Amino acid sequence: MANNERVIVQCGGTETYEIVPARKISDTDRYFSDPKVIEAIERGKAEAKAGKVTRITDPSDPWASIL
Repeated sequence: MANNERVIVQCGGTETYEIVPARKISDTDRYFSDPKVIEAIERGKAEAKAGKVTRITDPSDPWASIL
C-alpha cells in the first residue's frame, strides 16, 4: 500500500474507523485506547454528573479552598 492511501472501515450506518499503521500511533493514542484509562474517565464523568465534585474557589490557593 502506498503511504498516502487510507483504509476506512464503516460499521453500520454511523460508525467509521480508520486503520493506522502502528508506527504512526503516538503514546497519547496508546494511553487513551487503554481500557483501564477509558473506564477511569467514564467513572469520573459519571461522578461529576452526579455532583460528586470538589469546587476550588481560589485557584491561587487551592488547598485552602478544599480543606
